[in-house]
Amino acid sequence: MGTYIAILIVHILLFRYFLEGMTQRNTDLFGGENPTLESKDLFVNALSKWISYVIVGVAIIVVAVPEGLPLAVMISLAYSI
Repeated sequence: MGTYIAILIVHILLFRYFLEGMTQRNTDLFGGENPTLESKDLFVNALSKWISYVIVGVAIIVVAVPEGLPLAVMISLAYSI
C-alpha cells in the first residue's frame, strides 16, 4: 500500500509542477519559449525538482515499510505455531 501511495504522490507532484509551470508560464516544454534563460539552466532546475519529488516518494516507502513489518512478523509467527 505504501508503494502505491508513494507512486501516487510522485505523480501528483509532477502534475502540480506542470500545472504551476503552465499557469505561471515558466515551464519550457518545447524549447526556445523563454529566451532570457539558457536551456541548460532550465534543465538543471527541472531535474533538481524532479529528483526531490522522487526523494519524497522514496521517503514515503521507507516510512511505510517498518510500519507494516511488526504486523507481518506477528501474523507469520502466529500461523507457524
